[in-house]
Amino acid sequence: MVGARAGLCRCRSRAPRARAFADAAVALRARGFEITFVCTRGSAVSRRLAAEGHNPIAIRTSGTWPGVGWRLARALRRNFVEAVFVHSEREQLQAAAAVRFADRGAIVRRMPPFGSLTLGSDARFAARIAATGFLFAFDADLRAARPPARALEPFVAPPGIAPEAVSGGARSSGARRIVCAFSEETRGAASIALRTLALLAERHPDLQLSLVGPVDRREALKLQAASLGIVGRVEMPRVDATAESDRATIAGAAFAWVLSGGDDAMFTMLDCFAAGVPVVVERSPLSGRMIRDGETGVLTGPTEAAASAAVFAELLADDAQRERLAAGARAAATAWPIAAMTDGFAHAITAARDRTTWRA
Repeated sequence: MVGARAGLCRCRSRAPRARAFADAAVALRARGFEITFVCTRGSAVSRRLAAEGHNPIAIRTSGTWPGVGWRLARALRRNFVEAVFVHSEREQLQAAAAVRFADRGAIVRRMPPFGSLTLGSDARFAARIAATGFLFAFDADLRAARPPARALEPFVAPPGIAPEAVSGGARSSGARRIVCAFSEETRGAASIALRTLALLAERHPDLQLSLVGPVDRREALKLQAASLGIVGRVEMPRVDATAESDRATIAGAAFAWVLSGGDDAMFTMLDCFAAGVPVVVERSPLSGRMIRDGETGVLTGPTEAAASAAVFAELLADDAQRERLAAGARAAATAWPIAAMTDGFAHAITAARDRTTWRA
């Protein structure tokens, strides 16, 4: 969760979702907001946030929701938190208990891009005991959703790129490295990436593959790469990965192959724009919203090794097309200003702080 006298972020969620709060926190602090992170003690998210300089509060999140709420309430009182940002229904319920115990604050639940607004039993009960609002990634998400009538005013915080993250350096037209981003939900896709590289290996002896994704797949992927005879060409996910190290991995690549979805895919595509790296990704509502086919990247059909190898073989053979796509990707960075995302979070915080709008 994220919180402050302007917001508290409850980050039991996976790293990509925490990335949304971490990026927002940096921009909000620049506007004078005080931000506090609360994470599961000993979690990968807690370690990653600490490595990025956010100094999260670690609490035990196992046990009943009232118990977690009671522990979280201490952080709310100690840090004078007025808005608590969460991602899941369970986090919403735990945070609702916390603001009830602390007698301060309201909840803002952020929805993933192109995700459905779910209102299960946890969310419905949470909305009864604490004022709750919703934050969406795109206008289309808000239009498709039906927030409860008693909810706080919903807002949109589109993803954004900080100006300092945009690379101004020229890329080499001879780059022969593909970055592949996968997620917990798309673990099998990393295996497809390895098979694709194996198909390309003979005709492209200098081609390398960098994998960005869950580190618990490292050993299994190493074994598969060895069986395919490409282990020396594959860079495995970093155990100490941060958002900055992921961006460094992307920089200088010929292409980024996005095999994840939701926040994973969204932030990877933004990092690619910032680095001027074209994106190859399966066509979906999210990729169709962010990628202009043939201009900033390539939208493909369902991911399959042989078809993907054919796509990359064509792209690797055409330096001019790669440079055109790279230029388009870099130009796309200006279409995703961090200020728009920060405005959305700031509006949600302002609404959450206004007790006259609470209807819980």
